[in-house]
Amino acid sequence: MADILPKMIDIPAGEWRTDACPGWKEGRVCAPEKYARQTLQIASFQLAATAVTFAQWDACVEEGGCQEPDTGWAYQTRPNQPPCQAGGPCNYPYDEGWGRGDRPVIHVSWKDAQRYVDWLSQKTGQRYRLPTSEEWEYAAAAGSRARFAWGAKLGKNRANCDGCGSRWDGKKTAPVASFAPNRFGLYDMVGNVSEWVSTCVPIRSRRGEDNQTCMAYLYRGGAWSYDAKAVGVDTYNWIDADFRVNYIGFRVAR
Repeated sequence: MADILPKMIDIPAGEWRTDACPGWKEGRVCAPEKYARQTLQIASFQLAATAVTFAQWDACVEEGGCQEPDTGWAYQTRPNQPPCQAGGPCNYPYDEGWGRGDRPVIHVSWKDAQRYVDWLSQKTGQRYRLPTSEEWEYAAAAGSRARFAWGAKLGKNRANCDGCGSRWDGKKTAPVASFAPNRFGLYDMVGNVSEWVSTCVPIRSRRGEDNQTCMAYLYRGGAWSYDAKAVGVDTYNWIDADFRVNYIGFRVAR
């Protein structure tokens, strides 16, 4: 079983200054336009060294923990590449023909990621989860106050994005851990695949109030298809929990 378990890295407690919901400490969520700059106290936790791989995901499928849902979306960033459909000539989730194994799993929705962490928790007897957006950014920076864990400039061949200077740039995902880790020992926190986090974007009332019912979830870091100017430890966006795209994966926390 050890070969399918994520390698977990101890992330020390510390302070992190970032944009977050004013009610973050109390567990409240709010629309990103309401985020405010603040200093957060991040408790110690563990985060997987890499994004979940196809090999790890396929083990979940084989054991019945991860199944193809009845509904959802599969979007492509490139034309003329149909998504894997039920009964189609490919395994779920679709790997774009890039290979499985140690490549990060893609075409998984936020709900799919939750199924995986539920299965992993049940299998191991330990409580796995998705990291919060704040935990993710703190871990990605690894003590740096710059745009990247290694400094202010992207440089060459440090990540996989469109213009990052790697052989996969703008073409496909790279196998996990193809680049040097950050100071915490985490790989690919910028580029390759964006990563789902547990932080959600709530439904807004007609009066502009946040009602704490989630309508979408954040994903972080940027991906292989992102322009080099759009990746960084502070990069985020959000999308519906059912959407599956070929540039979003996830990693687990504990």
